[in-house]
Amino acid sequence: MRRASTLLVAVAVAAASAPALAQEALLPSTGWGTGISLSAWHFSTPLPQSAGGLADVAEATIPFSVRSQFGRWSVDVSGAGVYGAAHFKASAPSGAGQGSGAGSDGGDSVVSVAGPTDLKLRLTGPLFSDALQVTAGVNLPTGKVGLNADETNALQVIGSPALRMPIAALGTGTGYTLGLLRSFSGDDWAIAIGASAEQRTEYSPIALALATGSAETHITPGTAAHVTLGLDRVLGEARLSALLVADVFSKDKVRQVATGSPDQNADYTLGPQFTAVTKLDFGASGWRESSVSLAVRQRSAFTDSTGASVSGSASTYVEGAIGGVVGGAYGTGLIIAADARWQSGMKFTDALVGAATTGVGVTLGVERAGQSSLTRFFVHGQYGSFDTGTAKSNGIGATIGITVSGRREGK
Repeated sequence: MRRASTLLVAVAVAAASAPALAQEALLPSTGWGTGISLSAWHFSTPLPQSAGGLADVAEATIPFSVRSQFGRWSVDVSGAGVYGAAHFKASAPSGAGQGSGAGSDGGDSVVSVAGPTDLKLRLTGPLFSDALQVTAGVNLPTGKVGLNADETNALQVIGSPALRMPIAALGTGTGYTLGLLRSFSGDDWAIAIGASAEQRTEYSPIALALATGSAETHITPGTAAHVTLGLDRVLGEARLSALLVADVFSKDKVRQVATGSPDQNADYTLGPQFTAVTKLDFGASGWRESSVSLAVRQRSAFTDSTGASVSGSASTYVEGAIGGVVGGAYGTGLIIAADARWQSGMKFTDALVGAATTGVGVTLGVERAGQSSLTRFFVHGQYGSFDTGTAKSNGIGATIGITVSGRREGK
């Protein structure tokens, strides 16, 4: 039953929020946690975008999460503070970048977006029995929802799946989630099935591609329905976990407001989306933890305001990772990991959010595990190739960060 309950929590998170693959967990699974990280990319050849030739991108984040337990019920609160900036070279080739003719002619420019994200609250607990759990969530509108032209240009870059920045959305307004999950377990296996409805609180790459121009931009995601299937099975000394998620979406809106001019609205509906994630935790002598994982996501084409399918808007994402922590159960451990990813891109746009991408990364760090706390310091280096359809470039990226949190679950 403990294994089934653990799996229920994993499925609850997936069914309730359906996180994008571009967003990795900023903090370990904890009762509480905070940290700070700085991520940056430099491109060998500036990529033409609507604001000019994109040369550099950076983002600083301060995430936090708190979990409180009340009997068999738990309450989670999470959020972050974000500062992101993009550096554009003065000249971009004419016609480059979604919705633009040329970049800035007056010199290099740096655009930025900053502020808190929305606060996410989630309540999870049993309904009649531990095998049936309910998850209810609310998104509090503490983040920025109206973006000026510079903020739109900055977020369009920072929110690109190709860069995998820790945070890609600030504010989307009030949102709600309600989900039910049912688990079944045996001696060495557990299965959980979940379904939920959600007022979405994440920007999609489609929205960022459509958000261009000099007017104030408001991005309003629609609702979504999620169906999730999770599997957890013991294989000798190893443990296999798998998660399947199917998503169906309602209409999203991108509204641009210019003084003295009519509002410009771009409505669209994301196509069905399917995600498969599998992870194998395996025992290794001298390792505190070790695992290998693979994730695949298929986005089908979206439809425009007339209901017509937009050619070139389907995409596929594949990510894999292997690594762990060398050391005993307590004390100092060495973090070693490697990852790789491939993204097909979306040909309907030549903005970075639709770029085809191939990338690899290596993570090195130190973890200090105590009886009730966990501290991590890490550096993640990346190398990638990017193809927007009109330009190609290679990039070098790095993330450096430190997190302090409560002792991880299961330790």
